[in-house]
Amino acid sequence: MNCPIFKENQALQFIDLHTHHPCGEPDVLEIESIYPGQYLKGKTRWFSAGLHPWHLGNIGLKEAAGWLRGHAANPGCLAIGEAGLDKVTDTPWALQESAFEQCIRIAVETRKPMIIHCVKAYAEVTAALLNASPVPVAIFHGFDKHPQTAKMLLDAGFFLSFGAALFRQNSHAAAALQQTPSDRFFLETDDNDLDIRSVYERVAAIRQIPPVQLEEQMRQNFTRLGLDITG
Repeated sequence: MNCPIFKENQALQFIDLHTHHPCGEPDVLEIESIYPGQYLKGKTRWFSAGLHPWHLGNIGLKEAAGWLRGHAANPGCLAIGEAGLDKVTDTPWALQESAFEQCIRIAVETRKPMIIHCVKAYAEVTAALLNASPVPVAIFHGFDKHPQTAKMLLDAGFFLSFGAALFRQNSHAAAALQQTPSDRFFLETDDNDLDIRSVYERVAAIRQIPPVQLEEQMRQNFTRLGLDITG
C-alpha cells in the first residue's frame, strides 16, 4: 500500500495530519476529523473517523460502532480517530473505555493508523494499545506534555503530532519536539485557526533545519504509514 503520490503530484507540499477546518488548497494534504453527528465539509477527500470521548452521550455505543465501521470502509478514510481516553471530560469512564476498545478493534481490522486523544490517561491509553494484537500504529495528536512523556510514548513505538502548542510560551511541546526523532512526528492544525504552513515554519525554526528538509521529512513519514491515497 505504499503510495508514490508525492512524485505524481509535485504541487503537494504540506501535510495536515489532523484538522477540523480543512482549507481545500491544492498544495495541502488534509485529513479532516469527524465523529458521529458530523459531516464532511467537502474541502478534502481524506478524513479520519472516530468515537471521540467528548461526544459519546448522544448516540448508543452499538450505533456509534456501526457508524465507525461504515466510515472506516470508505477509501477516503485514512485513519481511526480521534479516539482515546480523557480524565477531565464528564463522559463516564466505562463508556470511554468501551468506545476506545471499539476503535482499537476497528483500527486493527482495517489496518489503519489511529489518531489518539489523550488527557491525563497516558498509562491507560498506552496499555490498551499495547494489549491489541497486532498493536495498531498510533499517533498522539496535539502533543504538549513533558519530554519524559514523549519519550515513554516513543519508546513504546508510537508517533507524536504537534500543532498550536508550539506557539505558546512555556509549552512543553517545543522541548518534546526537539527530542523527537525526525521520522516519528507529524504536524497538524486541529481545531485552531492556523495555517499549516505557519506550523511548518515554527517547527523548522525550533529544529533549526531548512523548511524544504522538513517538508520532505513529513512526506517520508506519511508514506511510512502505508496509506493508499492513489485511488
